[in-house]
Amino acid sequence: MTISIHQLTFHCRWLSEARLPGYLGSTLRGAFGWALKRSCCALKTQECANCMLRQRCGYAWIFETERFTEPDGQRVNARPHPFVLQPGQNSAGERKAGETWDFSLLLIGRAIDYLPHIVYSIQQMGRSGIGAAVRHGFGRFELETIKSKDTVLYENTAKELHNTPVATELRPDCSTVSPVHSLLCTLETPLRLKHNNTLFRELPFHVLIRVALRRITALESAYGQGEPALDYSDLVHQATQIKAVNSTLCWQETLRYSNRQQQKVSLSGLVGSAEYQGNLTPFVPLLEYGSRVHLGKQTVFGLGKIALQWDPPNT
Repeated sequence: MTISIHQLTFHCRWLSEARLPGYLGSTLRGAFGWALKRSCCALKTQECANCMLRQRCGYAWIFETERFTEPDGQRVNARPHPFVLQPGQNSAGERKAGETWDFSLLLIGRAIDYLPHIVYSIQQMGRSGIGAAVRHGFGRFELETIKSKDTVLYENTAKELHNTPVATELRPDCSTVSPVHSLLCTLETPLRLKHNNTLFRELPFHVLIRVALRRITALESAYGQGEPALDYSDLVHQATQIKAVNSTLCWQETLRYSNRQQQKVSLSGLVGSAEYQGNLTPFVPLLEYGSRVHLGKQTVFGLGKIALQWDPPNT
């Protein structure tokens, strides 16, 4: 059971003033989708669901994942989106021309095949601008370099892609894990977990494992070799034995404006840290996997980013 992922970092420079929200994930997602559709779509007036080109179209594959209707009438994605946007640390607030900034894009499975379309779309984003309008319009930027780990894939001076992106293989396999009995889990971006249509405001360990299993199963089924051979019931049962011994978790209210819905929608979720103790060994590969692909709802915006510290020292 393996899935290839590629972590790309886009290093940019502002060409004009920019006014950015406190969390840029939603803005990046909207601008990226708009630019990717413009660069990929051959039949401009055709709906993606009915387009004969959708299986070969970068926009359809990355953004317009197939949907189906649940018995209760709810429309859901048949497969998870094969990307996660990750805003950099310097991508919020007022920015000045000449300043640098960066963001990352995690591509899952064959989404990397559309890298030239993606790069061109990021360039289009820069020309059109992002954020809220200021004196000179939206914040325009120039793409300077793209890196895959330490490998440079693109430089503005050459304006072409070179080198091969560095792939990472994900495996939910615990056969080589050493015994672990303590974990400090930090939620770096809001984690949104739903159960029975209710958002969790606490994080028992078995809930964390349930959401990791859902994410892994969805990704492996869509982009790997099918549903992984994991004993779900036993893993959840073992997870109920893990105790939360310390927590600074709190609910962070975050809103974004949806142009499609013409209203503000929530990106709120849990942030902070929680420490767990018990026999954590079976859960190491599951959570390491989850830490790479994010967990919970709305991961495409960069939500659900977790950092793991195993057997942390007492503080």
